[in-house]
Amino acid sequence: MNAVSRRVARAPVAALLGALLSSVGADAAGADPLKLYGREILFSVHREGTEVGFHRTRFAPAGDDLVVDSRFELAIRVLFVTAYRYSYRSRAHWRDGRLLRLLAEVDDDGSESRLAAARDGEAMVIETSGARERVAAPLYPTNHWNAAVLGQGRVLNTLTGTVNNVSITPLEETSIETERGPVSARRHRYTGDLEVDVWYDAAGRWVAMRFEGRDGSMIEYRCKICQGPPAGDVK
Repeated sequence: MNAVSRRVARAPVAALLGALLSSVGADAAGADPLKLYGREILFSVHREGTEVGFHRTRFAPAGDDLVVDSRFELAIRVLFVTAYRYSYRSRAHWRDGRLLRLLAEVDDDGSESRLAAARDGEAMVIETSGARERVAAPLYPTNHWNAAVLGQGRVLNTLTGTVNNVSITPLEETSIETERGPVSARRHRYTGDLEVDVWYDAAGRWVAMRFEGRDGSMIEYRCKICQGPPAGDVK
């Protein structure tokens, strides 16, 4: 890896949100994601204002389960040459609002890693390269879309395979641009093992994210598809 690559943002880009707020209540946190988002969420990813990638999440029913596929791709180019590339993919199975199992794969500029997690009674069993850990459930993964994580003090970091302790503070409400125009959303800042600002609208939809990379650059997620289907479109 060259010097430019070493300076590229490696701060967590997959972190779940929140504190339980009046602006994002329990009903919103427990909403059916297909009704909330439709089949897809899509963000463009920007570094210091320049688009460098995308983050897409897709939802599909599978019998009694909901299958959630997430993909994040980032490429930093210097003088038309790709100096750094990051790729993340995960597939999770949910049932009745509970995570059953998850598989995540990361390619960090050629360094590959893998995470597998599965529900076992009242625990989650987490396996990474050479390590196996059993932790109490529920444990929400850092895939952003699920507002049911609000109020939790720990999350499963699907980039590293570790359980992260977090403290979330609600901040101001502001206007966020979406595919349907501006929406009002509240910023949530969490600190601890993860540091990131994330915005939810009043319905509990994830609409924006921002964090500082290790090189001091600002990374932003901007909504391209995040407001869900028109009323009545999801059966």
